[in-house]
Amino acid sequence: MSSIISSLPFDPTLTYINGEWVGSSDSQTSSIENPATGQVLATVSESTASDLDAAVQAAHEAFYSGAWVNTYSGAQRRDALLALATSIEDNRQALEHLESLNTGKPIRDVRVELDDTIDLFRHFAGYADKVEGRHIAAQTNAGLEGYTVKVPVGVVGFINAFNYPLCLLAWKVAPALAAGCTVVFKPGPQTPLTTLFFAHLLHSTGRFPAGVFNVVLGGVAVGQALVDHDLVDKIGFTGSVATGKHVIRSTASTARVRATSVELGGKSPGVVMPDADLQRTAELVISGCMSNTGMNCNALTRLWVHRSIYAEFLPLLKAAAEKIVLGVPQSEDTEMGPLIDRRQMDRVLEYIRIGIEEDKAQLLTGDGNHRVGQEGYWVRPTVFQNVDPQARIATEEIFGPVLSVLQPFDSLDDIIEIERKSEFGLAAGIFTRNHSDIARFTRRMRCGTIWVNNYNALYSYLPFGGFRNSGFGRELGYESFDGYLATKAIIDDITY
Repeated sequence: MSSIISSLPFDPTLTYINGEWVGSSDSQTSSIENPATGQVLATVSESTASDLDAAVQAAHEAFYSGAWVNTYSGAQRRDALLALATSIEDNRQALEHLESLNTGKPIRDVRVELDDTIDLFRHFAGYADKVEGRHIAAQTNAGLEGYTVKVPVGVVGFINAFNYPLCLLAWKVAPALAAGCTVVFKPGPQTPLTTLFFAHLLHSTGRFPAGVFNVVLGGVAVGQALVDHDLVDKIGFTGSVATGKHVIRSTASTARVRATSVELGGKSPGVVMPDADLQRTAELVISGCMSNTGMNCNALTRLWVHRSIYAEFLPLLKAAAEKIVLGVPQSEDTEMGPLIDRRQMDRVLEYIRIGIEEDKAQLLTGDGNHRVGQEGYWVRPTVFQNVDPQARIATEEIFGPVLSVLQPFDSLDDIIEIERKSEFGLAAGIFTRNHSDIARFTRRMRCGTIWVNNYNALYSYLPFGGFRNSGFGRELGYESFDGYLATKAIIDDITY
């Protein structure tokens, strides 16, 4: 076991419910791997349906009877979140190393994610004391006065993905707590360790009443129990399209319909126009695809290159992919880590096999459907060229370091029409200096985020979310905060 695990300030075999550290009600545990080696990193508890019920009951009591809503002002919630951000900052080195061990992320990438996590809590703290309604005087002549007030939604159940454990936690938890909601949080089963560390830091601030934030651990069963629980007022989910659809159906079929926000998959396109800076664009495309070993819902995995520059651009793309450094994630030189587990590695290798054997696509660079080494879950950056736009590797989400360069195109308008019919609508990118092309692309594409001459830049103040099978609802920005508030209309007879 890593020395950092043995020196953690919390017991990873316990979880956090109602302000206390507790074990599983039936002592179930699971092993957490280091994906770089495949070796067991830690043992954690597995929550049961009874544990989940205790967490929801605690969050319900904290919301409907507790101090968080009834006596804490917006300014107090603001100050609590600012104190939490400072605690994260003070413990960032330990958090960074733990996140890198648990996910296999390069340490230099994790540092950027910690910057974002700290910024997110400070950003949303600023909204906590600015919950505002509006006054409507439409019936003043009748002595009636109307106005709106916004109140927190209530108990929010979050189901997180494995790919950005701490950063995505901040995306969800910071605006929910700022709005005055209480939380039951289930991290991805592969990556629970920094969520537990976060719970320790939240508790240590002494600013959050018991039950405001609770953690449950496990897989499908505990996630389903959270979705089905009638005391949960809203579900926030990040994950696959298939699971997201199941979550939506489940929330609609329970005794009480509840609010739902889902951030699902993507097959995000990029377009390279003739006037693009080809060297810089090649590097941006490879980074946009291979960042986090391709385990990004918004990864640029479907690339259109104009016919006039196709032959010139491909060698630049190949060179950019081949210079990525794979290595020990905690090394400062490492640029790309492993996939999260054997299941994901096998999935990615199978798609590479499909690309070669079934889609008949030509491999521009990569090792084919062969893993790198025999320890851990490593796959080299893989680029296919001249791919049929309808091929499986070009249309299905792979969630790995695989880029499909599609057959060359001539008309941007044709590409826009093709991509508008995609089942996904999470993100897209265009590389050009032509402002007319930029305007057409950004206005007509049905995507939640569109990058122009960059890729993967995200900010706390700009919303993120998708269209169609990429989900609905928004994370980040005021739009996210507003999603944890419900509007009431008040009509007052001022002559009474």
